[in-house]
Amino acid sequence: MSDNPHDLISIGEVTIPFYEDNLIVQLGEDGEIYVALRPIVEALGLNWSGQLQRIKRDAVLSKHLKTLSVVVTHTEGRSAQHGEVACLPKQYLSGFLFGISAGRVKNPQLRAKVIQFQEEAHLFLDAAFTGDTESAMEAMRQKYLRQGYDEAWIKQRQITIETRNQLTDEWKARGVQGRQYGILTAVIHEGAFGMKPSEHRQLKGVEKGEVRDHMTGLELAFVNVAEQATIANVQTQDAQGYDENYDAAEKGGRAAGVARRAFEEEHGRKVISSQSYLEERKKLQPGDELPDPE
Repeated sequence: MSDNPHDLISIGEVTIPFYEDNLIVQLGEDGEIYVALRPIVEALGLNWSGQLQRIKRDAVLSKHLKTLSVVVTHTEGRSAQHGEVACLPKQYLSGFLFGISAGRVKNPQLRAKVIQFQEEAHLFLDAAFTGDTESAMEAMRQKYLRQGYDEAWIKQRQITIETRNQLTDEWKARGVQGRQYGILTAVIHEGAFGMKPSEHRQLKGVEKGEVRDHMTGLELAFVNVAEQATIANVQTQDAQGYDENYDAAEKGGRAAGVARRAFEEEHGRKVISSQSYLEERKKLQPGDELPDPE
């Protein structure tokens, strides 16, 4: 073990899917579970340098801030290299997150994401290391119920999250790193729906939250088709590294796009809706159903 208490060696890394983001956990040589901070800060659209300085100014967080040495592996024949990751022990992550003032985050989407991390990141971390995934899923279900979603939609959303978790595991095992997750997700989305996630968000008039949380059940079904197709491609091709996984993602998105257009032709209605599912539900009277997309 290192003599410097702020310089430890990571003996393993675990990626925990958190909605459309990831929590990166390092297993320290001291037996502690540490959470990498920079991926969270970047997912929230915050400045890493500023957040690191905030941690160092905090009497409690600064005492527990650790720099872990990790091995960065390569899948294209290059030698492995060592890197350093700033982390906090799992039990102190909430202290860091609640130090972020969501009200001061100007972007509505990122503001909602900050609150989501503050409310639920600890549940997903606990579930990952206790095996109690049902608690995390039930907490998520209750959150959606409070927001006004119906049980059928929640079940469909949970299916897409489970599929996404499987895809994240495949990507992680095959060398996908950092921002590449978001790029590949956008590639799949564009292939399936013929528009980028940002364009889909704009179509629905969504200013905050995940665009998937505003999709209809039918749209979510085709998200699932696209990501299941990508998983199949990744496994069939034994895709390794970013480029091969990009190719698998393109094919998965395209396959879902073909299926979507066939569905639209067969049923005479569009899959893609300009409506926010949740906002439209709020307008319904008891017993009413949402109309099909035009």
